[in-house]
Amino acid sequence: MRKYNTIISLALIAIGAMGIYMALNFETRGGNVGDPGAAFWPILLCCGLIFTSALLLVQTMIEGKKAAGPEEPLIDYRSAGVRCVFIIFGIMIGYAILLYYFGFIIATLVFVVCTMLAMGERRPLWLGLTTVGITGFIYVLFALIMNVVLPKGILLQ
Repeated sequence: MRKYNTIISLALIAIGAMGIYMALNFETRGGNVGDPGAAFWPILLCCGLIFTSALLLVQTMIEGKKAAGPEEPLIDYRSAGVRCVFIIFGIMIGYAILLYYFGFIIATLVFVVCTMLAMGERRPLWLGLTTVGITGFIYVLFALIMNVVLPKGILLQ
């Protein structure tokens, strides 16, 4: 585990540094007073990535000095939790495909139901209310309040 934590933390620090470098090429200021510009959020998120990755690296080094014995296996690939992760990963790939063909609303309705079923929820009322609630909330927030154009899908245009 120490080896993997060290590798992933160094890789994420490098990715964060590359993200900051790329964001520095963005336009620094917008036209409005107080507008931080397009680079603000990417730089902030990359700094957060670098900070948390550095914390992981320090924690790994401190724990590495305490435990000198052999490490136990990292992941049991036959466990139910790992199987659920793989199923949800497949559902996300399916969501991307549905989003391309059918658009946001239909794809998100199917995605939320499939994810809830994969997580073990079987009550029809909860499936229906949660699915409509999440999809409706996202639609109202992004499409109506923030005026973001959501994907329509090539089959529904």
